[in-house]
Amino acid sequence: MSSKNDDLDALVRAELGDEPSQEAKDYARELYEKYRLPATAPVEPEAAADDSGSAESSGSESDT
Repeated sequence: MSSKNDDLDALVRAELGDEPSQEAKDYARELYEKYRLPATAPVEPEAAADDSGSAESSGSESDT
């Protein structure tokens, strides 16, 4: 969990300078928590290859 906090701190520093105020950090964290996307499960390369192959074959069938 600390890596997320470190990433957020780095983003705040990049936007606001080397020493952002605690108020700026709190506001940035509030926005991050409000608008962050839910975590997704990683896609296995084999499953992605199978899915893309079936999509191509079904797409070519509908074109004919």
